[in-house]
Amino acid sequence: MELLLIKDVSDVGKKGDVVKVREGYGRNFLLPRNLAIPATRKNQQFFEEQRARSAARKLKEKTAAEKKAKELAELTITLEVKAGEGDKLYGSVGPEEVCAALVQKGYEFDKKQVRMREHLKSLGTHHVDLEIYPQVKTRLTVELVRQP
Repeated sequence: MELLLIKDVSDVGKKGDVVKVREGYGRNFLLPRNLAIPATRKNQQFFEEQRARSAARKLKEKTAAEKKAKELAELTITLEVKAGEGDKLYGSVGPEEVCAALVQKGYEFDKKQVRMREHLKSLGTHHVDLEIYPQVKTRLTVELVRQP
């Protein structure tokens, strides 16, 4: 039986592959679980069209993300924080605070997209990595100043 896989199946193949499997395996396992569809010419053509649309959409999203990365690389965010002696902060600045500052500047981010090794705990200029899109990253400058 020839089937077109619509999801990755271990030990069988990857999404989009046309595979030959035994009748019982295909009829009793792959088809009922919506892991595969019959490998007709119409289904193969539809799947190729879907793949082409998906690739075009991903390229468009990546281009927009690269443009956003260039804008953010030039951006400096200034946060006013309470600090004590030796420029040590009372508390720390984490991804949530950086996201809130980005929202005020008009950029929408999730805190999971902000990559910090550790929270910022001193006044001064710091660099924070942002993952805008898979394989599109940029470095944001965050400046912490003493609150008056």
